[in-house]
Amino acid sequence: MKPTEEQHQGTFQDTERSPNLTINHIPDELLLEIFDFYRRGINSYDDLWKKKKVWVNLSHVCRRWRAVMFASSSRLELGITVGSKKPGHIKAILSGPLPILIDYKCRNENLTGSALWRLRAALGHSDRVREISFEGSDAWFGQFFTATTNCSFPVLESLSLCFGRGLRHGDDPKLPDTFLRGPDLSDLHPSLRRLSLKYVSLTSISGLLSSAKALTDLFLVIELGSNPSAQTSLLDCFQGIPCLRRLDLSTSIFIKALPKPSTPKDIVPFSKLTFFRYVGNIIFLDALVARLSAPPLLDVDIAFSGATSTISPIVHLPRFINDIEERYHAVHLVLQGRVFSLSLLTHSEYINHCKPRFKLCRSPGDLGYHIDMIDSLMRVSDALSTKLSTVEELRVTSFTDIWVGNIPWRRFLRQFSCVKALRIGGVKNSEIARLILRNYTEPDDHLPFLPALEEIELPKFEARETRSQFSKRTAELALFQPFVSARQQAGRPVKVFFGQ
Repeated sequence: MKPTEEQHQGTFQDTERSPNLTINHIPDELLLEIFDFYRRGINSYDDLWKKKKVWVNLSHVCRRWRAVMFASSSRLELGITVGSKKPGHIKAILSGPLPILIDYKCRNENLTGSALWRLRAALGHSDRVREISFEGSDAWFGQFFTATTNCSFPVLESLSLCFGRGLRHGDDPKLPDTFLRGPDLSDLHPSLRRLSLKYVSLTSISGLLSSAKALTDLFLVIELGSNPSAQTSLLDCFQGIPCLRRLDLSTSIFIKALPKPSTPKDIVPFSKLTFFRYVGNIIFLDALVARLSAPPLLDVDIAFSGATSTISPIVHLPRFINDIEERYHAVHLVLQGRVFSLSLLTHSEYINHCKPRFKLCRSPGDLGYHIDMIDSLMRVSDALSTKLSTVEELRVTSFTDIWVGNIPWRRFLRQFSCVKALRIGGVKNSEIARLILRNYTEPDDHLPFLPALEEIELPKFEARETRSQFSKRTAELALFQPFVSARQQAGRPVKVFFGQ
């Protein structure tokens, strides 16, 4: 039944505490915890909580609930969004106490008329602006920078700028030196913790980066261009960001000039960095980490590109990875199409079948020749050799036979001196088994092959396999018989079986 107008209005009016309701005896601190737990459990969080503002339903219950929520608006991420789409009652909204979120992401529209008026109106309350997300053309940014002149943002926590078009047309977006810093070029306010800058050159943002001393989250998509010392400039900026916890960096695939050689002196320590993601040229990455150290790292996701067969060996990445304090139990190598990935799993990730938090892969968008793919795999495994030498399980999953036949398996497997279990999977598992054993045909070869090995697991039987497929799978075991016999005679038995 549709509620009457009086009932509808009554739902939103302030009510007094009822002494008979248990919830009215809950302390404000506990009530806030309940609200926060409810917030974090919402699916499609950004859409429902931030854009559609379902939190308003809680604030309408009573005056006390509203007071508790508004007093912790930052923790509960409450705010009024001002953007290119016209909201209702903009003047009344801006006159309230809640933080303001500026969100303009319409490249195909002009920042004129009411949209520009709303931006200026929101900036008139810059002391309440908590987040700024701006994406558009150069003309949009020109008006945006003009509108923010002389504005102070004492509570700004998050800033996201996406140029998107300038560099694609050969233009270098310019950030005014005074942007967010004022005429005296002072450091950014310590409230700014999250910064995202996309499709910019390093030279155009170095001033802003070097002044953002309190950042905890940094997302950069930068164009390297022909600057041979770009990694040095970036490191100089990093030195002033001691609290950084998350670093997400993407660079151009192709670079016009090789980075200048770096020496490990003056290491920049990231004592709080737990997340590092990199997408881009491996030459730049190796030069960048020459002066970086991040022992607390837990999440590492590197998708590299660029030919490796024509450059010098990867020099600095091994030291950077070896500095990571995390211990790993298993390695998973996946060969698919013209790409590969090499993942390291902790013992808990392996036991609980979790997604690995350490992953190195060849970028899917960088399809090189077979010889380059093999060279990339071997260089990456060499860079991880210290970590690989302590793992106890190796899983190889292959979905291709394009180039895996040329992998120097003897050299690759030599690094796994502590592996106790080798598990082979994928649609090309028979080929992988043959290729591995092909390198160990002589009796003297059987003992050095994975010296700590105790078992080899092949993929399980499928319920719908035909008799011929069953016979073929059973014959796979015969491939391992010489190896199993040699290890048995040496007192180091190895079990070969199909998975359950």
